[in-house]
Amino acid sequence: MIVKSFVLKQRSLPRIVSLCESGTIAVIRPGKKIESLFHEAVRQTVVEKKRAEDILAAIREHFISLSENTAFHRQVESTVESLGLYLREAMYVQTHAVAIEDYVMAKCSRLCAEAVHNLTGGTLLDGTQLMVCRQDAHGNQFFDWAASRANILARCQVPHGPVVIAGGYGMLDSGYVVRIGKDGSHLMASLIAAVLGAESIEFHIESQGVEGLSAMTYDEAAHFCSSSHAPFCASAIWPAKNAGVPILVKDIGDEAFEGTLISTGSVHRTAVLQDKDLNLITVYGTGLLGRVGMSGSIFSSLASHGVNVRFIAQTSSEYSISFAVRSQDKEQALEAIRSLFQANPLLPLDDVVVLNQAVGIVTVFGSRMRNLPGTSASVFGKLGAAGINIIASAQGGEELSISLVVAEEDVEKAAALLG
Repeated sequence: MIVKSFVLKQRSLPRIVSLCESGTIAVIRPGKKIESLFHEAVRQTVVEKKRAEDILAAIREHFISLSENTAFHRQVESTVESLGLYLREAMYVQTHAVAIEDYVMAKCSRLCAEAVHNLTGGTLLDGTQLMVCRQDAHGNQFFDWAASRANILARCQVPHGPVVIAGGYGMLDSGYVVRIGKDGSHLMASLIAAVLGAESIEFHIESQGVEGLSAMTYDEAAHFCSSSHAPFCASAIWPAKNAGVPILVKDIGDEAFEGTLISTGSVHRTAVLQDKDLNLITVYGTGLLGRVGMSGSIFSSLASHGVNVRFIAQTSSEYSISFAVRSQDKEQALEAIRSLFQANPLLPLDDVVVLNQAVGIVTVFGSRMRNLPGTSASVFGKLGAAGINIIASAQGGEELSISLVVAEEDVEKAAALLG
């Protein structure tokens, strides 16, 4: 059995169908073009409070053009009609916009899976019926692993024909549909493969695998895929790694490219990643000294404000904590820190928040760094000799990566020196 993950676009549909042979579990998600139509339908309804009839007509036309099967056309008509009713009701009810969008986008994923299933046969499953999610006190969703595993074991082991699954979304106990992370279809494919002990996983994307490389270890791929321009999210790697299932990243448009194999293999290399459009926030002062739970309070407050942290550095003196966030999250991050200080009036008055705007991160990673004395000295020495100031740095205890915060204008120069 092989689990495959696809992004459906009109031009890629014939190739996807050809790859959905018997013994395949195919997880399908929509391409950006069709996703944008569904997003626009939600925006017009929720923000502008007007009917999105033109957008719904474009959605109907798009899906009908994918197949000549009249039964599929009837399914499209029915789905679009029910979607229109839902959106019209959403104009007048006090439902959170994110909940509306997740429900609508799950319908988009379902239609994409139906388009593939219409041409492949086999079994059609909705990912929301497989992935059971829970919600913490901050509103963040996470998997109920035991319940999801039971669903996968019960419903995905079909002896004949391919299994086609609408990917990217799960369901809460309350019945609300929720998005599974940034790239839920790849993660879902990895989870299914891990549960079923698949022979392998294939991620079919529109690029030459991972930077055109022939092979990477799981850890190297996870570091690479943590960057903003990665072909898929690093979270999709961990279920496969834990189960020992290899991942093959292939180019949907280039059959000749054999793909990037991600496995436990003994590949030894170093590589350099760069990430821009970040702000570095530093909290320092005597309020952090010896105060148990202060770091937890800071990052819990950031989480409750919906801020993702890209980098963390803390000195052993416990006098300061630095963290990097996306520029677009800067105000939420600062508000999270202010609200924490206001809720703790006993904190000393000398605590200070410093903001470094327009910074970037250069990360050197790879298995060659492990147990190799002088790696850090070489990295810092090269940048120092080139006159590049390092604002903050952090090294993982697994000895696989060193991350350096520099001015955004120095990122490309630093990456070129270390590459």
